Amino acid sequence: MTRSRSYQTTAAVLRYRPIGEADRIVTLYTSTFGRITAVAKGLRRPGSRFGGTLEPLNLVHISLSRGRSLDNVNECVAINSFVDLKSDLGRIAQGIYLAELIDTFGDDWAPNHRLFNLFEKTLRILNDGNISDVLIPTFELCLLQYCGFRPEFGQCVECRKELEPGSYTFNADSGGVLCGSCDTILSSSSFQLSMDAMKILRWIQNQHGDIARPPGVLFPKKALFEVTTVLRKYLKFVAERDLRSTRFLDHIESDKK
Repeated sequence: MTRSRSYQTTAAVLRYRPIGEADRIVTLYTSTFGRITAVAKGLRRPGSRFGGTLEPLNLVHISLSRGRSLDNVNECVAINSFVDLKSDLGRIAQGIYLAELIDTFGDDWAPNHRLFNLFEKTLRILNDGNISDVLIPTFELCLLQYCGFRPEFGQCVECRKELEPGSYTFNADSGGVLCGSCDTILSSSSFQLSMDAMKILRWIQNQHGDIARPPGVLFPKKALFEVTTVLRKYLKFVAERDLRSTRFLDHIESDKK
């Protein structure tokens, strides 16, 4: 996307890393430009004009200018620091995982408004604390759909036959579930799904991106574990790498049990 010499946008801070003695390279996901990487000069100095605005999981209004290799951050104002989210280690782990997904699947200088809005809305829900058991799977499925990798759970991905109630094989290579007739080849990218797990996945997809807490809906723990497992494996398959934040997320969640 073309941009002027200086430009402004709304952005979510995904991560940063130090450079030199006082600067940081910051990765942002923006509403108008997609993912961008920029240098915040002097950010690590005491009394920096940026303060704590460029911390991960902050929503900010930011002003930048074009540089030779990386753009430069000129000004930054926090819109929402999601203070309540950051007061709870479990919600921090979830937020960091979502940020890594956005960083992995978002494209440089290619806006995806639905993906940005999904991330912002999910951060607000995490901050409010009204978190359902399917918040993260819903985010994962929406992200896959908005990035062109929507998995198929309603019909066989090979022959397009409607699936009867039952357990089926999910094949990551094909991007969906296979019926008994098409499920003929064992593959390392295939995972078994129970009928309960299939119901949850179909239910989430039928919500059409509504990530608000489902009132009065209870999900079997075993089926939820299957859902988490198959979506993690599919995301890893599509990304072609491990998602590092899952280890931290799993460690925090295991401590809660």
